[in-house]
Amino acid sequence: MNIQKLTELDFENNRIEIYDKDNNLLKVIEPYAVESCMNPGTFKITPIRIEKTKDSIVFISENIRTEIKKQDIESGDIEVKVSEFIPQRRKAKSNCTKCTNCGRCSW
Repeated sequence: MNIQKLTELDFENNRIEIYDKDNNLLKVIEPYAVESCMNPGTFKITPIRIEKTKDSIVFISENIRTEIKKQDIESGDIEVKVSEFIPQRRKAKSNCTKCTNCGRCSW
């Protein structure tokens, strides 16, 4: 994906996948999603932020910074793909003993 298109995307509903030139997945960067404990399946999503510097693009998600050199993208050594982000509901632990009526176990 070209650098200009990458900076114009809405990252609240998208995740970033970084591949090397041999199409090996190097890293996945996703928006930060927090599930409501009282309303399972309801998420607060903090999108990925992008900072551009002279020589690189920095992706920031949940205070984790991933820097990619612009020349690596332009030369084809690194490929950046964007896919849909769907937050996943976490399963309740089987050993829950302190019930907070979160609704995850359908109790």
